[in-house]
Amino acid sequence: MKVTLLGVRGSIPTDGKDHLEFGGATSCVLVQACGQAVYLDGGSGMLHSPDTSEESASVLFTHTHVDHMIGLPISPLLLSKRRVDIYGKTRDGLDIRQQLERLMSLPLWPAGVEVYPSELHFHETEQFMNIGGISVSCMEANHPGGSLIYRLEHEGKSLVYATDHEHSTEKQAELADFAEAADLILYDAQYTDEEYEKMKGFGHSTVAEGLKLLNSSKAKRILFVHHDPRHTDDMLKKSEEGLKDTRAAFARQGMVIRL
Repeated sequence: MKVTLLGVRGSIPTDGKDHLEFGGATSCVLVQACGQAVYLDGGSGMLHSPDTSEESASVLFTHTHVDHMIGLPISPLLLSKRRVDIYGKTRDGLDIRQQLERLMSLPLWPAGVEVYPSELHFHETEQFMNIGGISVSCMEANHPGGSLIYRLEHEGKSLVYATDHEHSTEKQAELADFAEAADLILYDAQYTDEEYEKMKGFGHSTVAEGLKLLNSSKAKRILFVHHDPRHTDDMLKKSEEGLKDTRAAFARQGMVIRL
């Protein structure tokens, strides 16, 4: 699997000279394998996608908070004549199409999903499913309003995408089992330990909890994502320097990992 980190910022897009190294685009990860282009979330990072027009395209939404879907309405996926399969979980009685229509309708957006040239197919995310030759499984995260954690597997390699998740004793044990022996975990570490004490209940985690997960799951590598919009390059680099674990690092927009 080829994994491209198109956006690793959390909550809202950011820009400016203090956010160049780690990037300011919000959550979007592209996974390519066996003729499939699978997008994990549709944040503003989706606009940085390479050309995937020769591949079958799918979008797996963890949830539809605006920072995770803001790139979809102007993405080449929707602006070209191709089939796009969109997966998400029903929340508050709304299926994934209805959730997207909340944003992509007047007065918030001028064009509804039905007017785009792409042939859109909407699906309820199942606990276990296959997209081409990629096996997909999911579990519930701990996040206000609900969110999904995904595991993608192909030819013996595995990726776990655990963004928008707040650690708890019960959930971390479940997540460690879910992520067991994964080749790569992308883990939400939006807050420092000090910030987390003020942000409990907001649905995000810390580096320290991610490192515990790395060890308890026996995964090979972890990259921290969903960087707080207020965290500058200098702050993130300082935190990264303190990791003291070669298996861990902070994700940077544009990174490409081959599993």
